[in-house]
Amino acid sequence: MLYRLCTRPFTICSVENTPPSVYIIHHQNLKGPLTIMGWFDKPVLPWVLSPFCQRKPCFRQYYDYTLTKRFRFSKPLAAISAFLLSFFVPALMKSMGAIPVFRGSKAILQTFYLSIRTLLKGETLLICPDIAYTDTNPNIGEMYNGFLHLEKYYFRKTGRHLPFIPLHIDPETNCIYEGNGVCFTTKNFHQEKPGVYERIKQEFSRLESS
Repeated sequence: MLYRLCTRPFTICSVENTPPSVYIIHHQNLKGPLTIMGWFDKPVLPWVLSPFCQRKPCFRQYYDYTLTKRFRFSKPLAAISAFLLSFFVPALMKSMGAIPVFRGSKAILQTFYLSIRTLLKGETLLICPDIAYTDTNPNIGEMYNGFLHLEKYYFRKTGRHLPFIPLHIDPETNCIYEGNGVCFTTKNFHQEKPGVYERIKQEFSRLESS
């Protein structure tokens, strides 16, 4: 609600995609997920880095990196701000049903477990897989491809392929364009994975040039 009060309305240009599915959005230094959570017309549960989901790790993330190194806050101001944010942000993540992403840890299996459980309920995920997540260019660049492993676990549970759906935010028209779902077509995950990644990139390119 607060985000909507501070931004212009977005028009949704959707196609016929049915849940459960995985939406993929360009992070754009937080603009992407904020816009989707605020204006998209379908409920989504976002993947969020695990430090933002617990109070103490959240404080360390903001104090040790975000506020002091990225935004150059003085240490006293960073400490006060990080302390306040460490209560608000994890509570917000919980209210959104965010799924913590334990990057670079064996606990990443917990991320996939929670994600598959969510998908099996018929719900939809939102993932920002950008490598350069602070890039504010409206067109997406290279992505981490680890999120594609969701297909392997989902297919193992259901025998069905999982749709990966690009979303593109057009700042000129204030439209959110929903792409066509990209799916695996065989059981051979590792052989097909590079091709699926390229098809997702091609679908992003189609949306970005439309």
